[in-house]
Amino acid sequence: MKMKLNYWNTIKNSTTLFCVLFSVTTLVSSTLQLLRGQMTDTNTHIIDRAAVILIAVITITLFDKLRFKSTVLSHVVAYILSMSTVFVYVWIRGFFEELHPNAYRDIFLNFTIITIIFSIIITLINRIKIKNKLKEK
Repeated sequence: MKMKLNYWNTIKNSTTLFCVLFSVTTLVSSTLQLLRGQMTDTNTHIIDRAAVILIAVITITLFDKLRFKSTVLSHVVAYILSMSTVFVYVWIRGFFEELHPNAYRDIFLNFTIITIIFSIIITLINRIKIKNKLKEK
């Protein structure tokens, strides 16, 4: 296992990704809530969204930086670490606020679907980069 390290670029890219994902998810969530007639969102819900998106950005960064011989293994390890962190976060939130009966199922499905999408995108981008490098040689 090796990790590609370039801290400054990683921080810049991760911060940008966090801002974009948080903005998009907040806009989508707010639009859906308004369409359902809900005019307000709770501050804790927005903070929860930010925490889960931060974990998702760390997952995406691990997809890129954590390298085993198998890309699939790299992504599965990053996913397991991140999903565990999300479950711990939800569990801790349960001490401060009553959780929805389907909280764990919902976060599992949402986080897993987004993780799979990003995993596929990152894999495709990496394959394109490799093909372009081979063409240059």
